[in-house]
Amino acid sequence: MNSVEGDSDLAQSSLIAAAHELKSPLVLLRQLSFHMGEADSLNQAEIAQRVRLTSERALRLVDNLTKTARLDDAMFQLEPVQLRGVFSEILEEMSPLARAMNQKFSLKVAKSMPAIVANRDLLSGLLVNLLDNSLQYNSAERAIEISARISRHRTEAIVAVRDHGAAIDLAEFRRLNDSLGRQIQPISARPLSSGLGLFIAGEFARAMKGQLSVVRHRAGGLTFSASLPISHQLSLLEAG
Repeated sequence: MNSVEGDSDLAQSSLIAAAHELKSPLVLLRQLSFHMGEADSLNQAEIAQRVRLTSERALRLVDNLTKTARLDDAMFQLEPVQLRGVFSEILEEMSPLARAMNQKFSLKVAKSMPAIVANRDLLSGLLVNLLDNSLQYNSAERAIEISARISRHRTEAIVAVRDHGAAIDLAEFRRLNDSLGRQIQPISARPLSSGLGLFIAGEFARAMKGQLSVVRHRAGGLTFSASLPISHQLSLLEAG
């Protein structure tokens, strides 16, 4: 297969995956609209909230797809970014959806966490995609774990999202691990996702000179991690 055919196949698979991802919230919105007129005022308020949250999820996907298509436009400049501020914004944005899905988040950030070299918009998009993915599968009895730590060699920050969903078999995990961030890889054990969100997260990580990886937990669940370079320039200024 030549490169033109390969690019065409990837573009076609991306379009199919995007359509698959968008179909779910659109079907839900249609179903909610049918119930709106039949519900009493209390239920109408609840339905209205679900409509808003579902619409926001669909819009996030479209926005992230647009950013992915423009990664080569040099519009996403890298600069020192403080992770705590980004985490705070993301949790404020995602918490209403988590509550509606009976889910919770827990956050753990290393006390001496330095700034990283990143683009704030891409970093936010990366985290939202990982959290969106986890919200679909996490067990309501356990919180989705968000964490940030410094790598052993102190050259990178490891930003991770761990869910407690159903276990996936080793063969499927290996397929996911081999393709993560490089192509769209559906996970059969997680049928609500086409793998598009993980592909977008991988694209955003690479645009920030980082890499997306995944760990499989035998007890169930996955941890998706993005390794991103630490801003040593800002760290030296802070130390001084």
